[in-house]
Amino acid sequence: NSEATSLPSSMAYASLSTDSHSYTMQEFALRYFRKPQTLLDLTGGAEAKAVASLVQHSKVPIQESLISLSDEDTSRQAVTSFKALMQFMGDQSKPWGKNELDLLYKLLKLCQEENLRDEIYCQVIKQVTGHPRPDHCARGWSFLSLLTGFFPPSTTLMPYVTKFLQDSGPSQELAQSSQEHLQRTVKYGGRQRLPPLEEMQAFLKGQAVRELLIHLPGGTDYKMNIRTFTVATEVLEELCRQMGITEPQEVQEFALFLIKREGELVRPLRPGEYLNNVMVNPHVSLHSRRLGWETPLHFDNPTYVSTHYSQVLRDYLQGKLRVSAQADAEIARLAALQHLSKDKKTPPSEQDLLAYIPKPLQWGVSVTTIKGLMGQELRQLQGQSSQEAQISFIEAMRQLPLFGYTIYVVLRASELTLPGPSLLGLNHQHLLLMDPSSQKPLCSISLKSLHRLHLLSPQEVGGTPGLELNYGSADNPQTTWFELPQAQELLNTILFFLDSTCSRWPGLP
Repeated sequence: NSEATSLPSSMAYASLSTDSHSYTMQEFALRYFRKPQTLLDLTGGAEAKAVASLVQHSKVPIQESLISLSDEDTSRQAVTSFKALMQFMGDQSKPWGKNELDLLYKLLKLCQEENLRDEIYCQVIKQVTGHPRPDHCARGWSFLSLLTGFFPPSTTLMPYVTKFLQDSGPSQELAQSSQEHLQRTVKYGGRQRLPPLEEMQAFLKGQAVRELLIHLPGGTDYKMNIRTFTVATEVLEELCRQMGITEPQEVQEFALFLIKREGELVRPLRPGEYLNNVMVNPHVSLHSRRLGWETPLHFDNPTYVSTHYSQVLRDYLQGKLRVSAQADAEIARLAALQHLSKDKKTPPSEQDLLAYIPKPLQWGVSVTTIKGLMGQELRQLQGQSSQEAQISFIEAMRQLPLFGYTIYVVLRASELTLPGPSLLGLNHQHLLLMDPSSQKPLCSISLKSLHRLHLLSPQEVGGTPGLELNYGSADNPQTTWFELPQAQELLNTILFFLDSTCSRWPGLP
């Protein structure tokens, strides 16, 4: 009897088969609802009418759960949820001191109990079926559109809910949004976490859309509208469309980063994260950048070129994409390309020139020599457009050892004597520690070999945190640690890569 609620929810259920099931709510009621004694004595048309009444609007509250539940406490909670639903829809008067928002939260909190979800799904479907008052019925549908986006029904009930929404679509506008929300829930798992007060107040006013600002490399901001159940991958797909990117493989190489205040918290969002779950703090912002570089670059879109140029340029000027301090000609050419990318017609000033040289190299090069070589380069590159200069700069960067990596500056590493800060590159395959002076790799760790990651607290007040890695085979386990200011960010990014490339990583947090 309790099959409908005892089965765990699943995001991957089989497609509807063409067997004896018609997947109507009447069929579900006959299989899983409590059977009124009067139903047993009826036949023919009277019986059919009585069965239909099980899943049609009721003017009076239920006295026990619709679904035959074995647990009495759950059944009592079902009675409570039905009454709250009637009050929210306006079919019953609200309790003293309670408003629609209180009732909505009460219903969603009850839905957090997995054993109650099928029951509440059946209750709201029952109450919107044949409701005599359109305004009250619309409230029931608005709750159903929320329910389908937050919590999934069981695998048993899922095809019945799907069929109900499909059949209701032509006559009920909210049925279409409920279908879309349920599809997202099937794909991404549902929001689960209850929404903040401000969001629910906006929802009750019919204001489900909010504007979101995404910060792109180079200071470009992109505005887009998100809804209650928008997930990170949908935002990335929209951003990529603006850059002329349509291939799914290339879209997956971009990520949204959540940054709190001035870099206090930096982590990439998983593709299925609901943006309204993470954008609840007024001090957080969203930034987008490319993390993977496996797909061949193509320079057929101005926005694509400018965002990639800005991301690569930032790493170069910070000294993460390192050229030798003795490579005067290379530094001068890169400076000339930067100058042309700004579409400046006048020769660079000395202040301009310094801004074109990576910070770690500014005291180790001859500015006079670079200026002379840069002038020669500008004469040779005369006629290049700003976009052509940006493409040439990216192509030059592609030749450097750590191009295509997310790069961090490591202050210390276990079992290694480092002459100074080293560069740690991370991609979806491995970690690579490199000596910036010789540009020789010091060690490489495959992400596939990782067993455990552990964040290390600073050894002293104001000190630098670290990240410990356990890796290797069972016969040859190894441990190493890196000390760097962005240890938390590195941890989060490693987990992001692991999550996006493998379905399961036992032992990792």
